[in-house]
Amino acid sequence: MASFQRAFLTGASSGLGAELARQLARRGTEVVVTARRRARLDALVAEITAAGGRARAETLDVRDADAVRALVARLDVELGGFDLVVANAGVGLATRAAELTWEQVDETFAVNLRGAAATLLAGRDAMLPRGRGTLCAITSLAATRGMPTSGAYCASKAGLATFVETLEIELRATGLRFVDVQPGFVVSEMTDKNTGHMPLLMQTAPAVARIVRGLERGDSVVAFPRRMAWPLRTLGKLMPRALWRFLSRRAAGS
Repeated sequence: MASFQRAFLTGASSGLGAELARQLARRGTEVVVTARRRARLDALVAEITAAGGRARAETLDVRDADAVRALVARLDVELGGFDLVVANAGVGLATRAAELTWEQVDETFAVNLRGAAATLLAGRDAMLPRGRGTLCAITSLAATRGMPTSGAYCASKAGLATFVETLEIELRATGLRFVDVQPGFVVSEMTDKNTGHMPLLMQTAPAVARIVRGLERGDSVVAFPRRMAWPLRTLGKLMPRALWRFLSRRAAGS
């Protein structure tokens, strides 16, 4: 199983990103945590260092692709090379299609798809000359099919999952590993705002423990919880469109 010396994480000011930084640091990984909320990053770094870990905070807005590329390139040289880059930054808003605005769609795509893709390509550029490293994208089980009130979110995560799969197909022989993490519902600031039913909601720490195990094994896909992931990733993908629409409408009460 792989271990990581230095990791770069986006969206690390809360939720999965912050907990992933904690768990990696406990395993001896030096973590660079990035996000827009600097005060939260500084608090996370203080927590990690107080526990004996190594961490560094950098303010970053992944919507700025040039800033993403420049920061990864600079820190990769300064710190001696990342062997793990995680595109975790994400936004989500439950909005029915009739009320969905272009501004909401644009923001969701800018962070979840464009920002994540920029992060992965920046990591690729740093790792390719060394012929090793792991690139991870946090997508979602929502990437499987279109779901009520989540059109922009599902589309952005589906696009990212497809992008990661394409990178893996073309670059696996270079020595780089690619991991697509597809969580179900996990306790976070995002799910705290969700007023709908969230089946099999997981606590953050055990969810991240599954992610870390998948990263260390170099799994292509880490999907959980299993009771939700297996039906969606198998039966859900094969289900006829008309039946999926019918069941989705019933589940949404429409």
